[in-house]
Amino acid sequence: MGFAMRMQLNDQIVKKESFRNLYINGAPNGFSFDVQLAYYRGHYLSDIDLLEVYLDGEKMPQEAVTFELNGKEMSVYKLKYAVTEFWSQVVPATIRVIRKGGVSAGEHELELKLMLRVPYMEIGPDHTFMPLDSGEKVTVQVSE
Repeated sequence: MGFAMRMQLNDQIVKKESFRNLYINGAPNGFSFDVQLAYYRGHYLSDIDLLEVYLDGEKMPQEAVTFELNGKEMSVYKLKYAVTEFWSQVVPATIRVIRKGGVSAGEHELELKLMLRVPYMEIGPDHTFMPLDSGEKVTVQVSE
């Protein structure tokens, strides 16, 4: 992919203050954070072509990542089938990652790679649509 449209309408795509450890059976076993779509029109979840999470440069396994919107949580591979689930620009989604031990206290680099296609902007043959980069790299602080 040589280019992608980028339109950041708010000061944070990844909501840094929402980053926290997940506790399962009383022990830290993952983390979560909220993300806001960086496009004014909203998108159906089936328009998501790529969703990857990196913590301190390490890619989190796809099977450990889930996406929640409007009370519905699904694995990344199921997003392409969510043709009726609409993500409005004003409603944050929650990303959860299962990771043994959670995240240690201190400063960490979090990167969300989130690419969508804009289904009404065909830019080439064979159903090639405008890619939209809605990802972000941020520094988060963990106090636990």
